[in-house]
Amino acid sequence: MLRFIGLLVLLALAFGFGYLWGKAPTNNLEQTVKNFSRNMVDTTLGIERDFHRRQSLVDAKGRVIQAKAELLNKNTTEAATELAEAVTSLETIARGGKQIDPQAQVRELMGKIKELRLELSLGKKVSSTKLDEIQRELDGLLGK
Repeated sequence: MLRFIGLLVLLALAFGFGYLWGKAPTNNLEQTVKNFSRNMVDTTLGIERDFHRRQSLVDAKGRVIQAKAELLNKNTTEAATELAEAVTSLETIARGGKQIDPQAQVRELMGKIKELRLELSLGKKVSSTKLDEIQRELDGLLGK
């Protein structure tokens, strides 16, 4: 009888330890899956933000190139309009970005474009080298 009770106690202990040991890895597995899905969502959102940032930079660069073409055709009102659209594209980056350095560069670039637009609207002569410089800065931002 003592053997039988000892065997039952051993079986109960083995079952209890097996149950507890089997229960612990599922919690770890659930936590691992939650962390993996959170990392996946963060990565996906980061890629999406970067895509929209790059898309706005390419749009602004296209507007600057179009403004340069309009300036060569001596159509200053259209060039000023294109520069205004470039500023609008850069403002979307400035509103949505959380990176400090590129944001400062974007704001500085917006200031330069606004100055050029003001000069164009006042009827002053604007050289295409200033637009080339802005285009190079946009290329630099696209490279980041």
